[in-house]
Amino acid sequence: MSKSKARGTDTETKVVRYLLSEGFYKAERRALKGKEDQGDVTGIEGVCIEVKGDRSNKVSAWKAQTVKEAGHAGVGMYLLVVRVDYKPVERWEVHVPWNLLGSDGMRFGGDLEDWQWVRMDLRLAVDLLKAQGYS
Repeated sequence: MSKSKARGTDTETKVVRYLLSEGFYKAERRALKGKEDQGDVTGIEGVCIEVKGDRSNKVSAWKAQTVKEAGHAGVGMYLLVVRVDYKPVERWEVHVPWNLLGSDGMRFGGDLEDWQWVRMDLRLAVDLLKAQGYS
């Protein structure tokens, strides 16, 4: 296994372990599906999670990939987790489209551009998922 592949696997595994520790007991790494990939983490119904561990910082491309994979998965909630070296997993960056934020499952309306995403840490994103009723 290449160094890059090993880092990606390690990153995904750490995200899944964190989700499990936070009560998402069905979270697990998803096997690749080629052109119809549906995200890197499964087990949270209605949610697509894409995880990136490489250092290229291609966030715009990764957001586009996340949206595409959420479409393949047929889900309405999706987020991009980006590993941040020298920080614990709960402090890694998460990018979520602005229009998917809200409390009690409410969504903000309007047509938003793909660049209108909010960045937060994984700990806050997990709280957001819980507040919106995902399990």
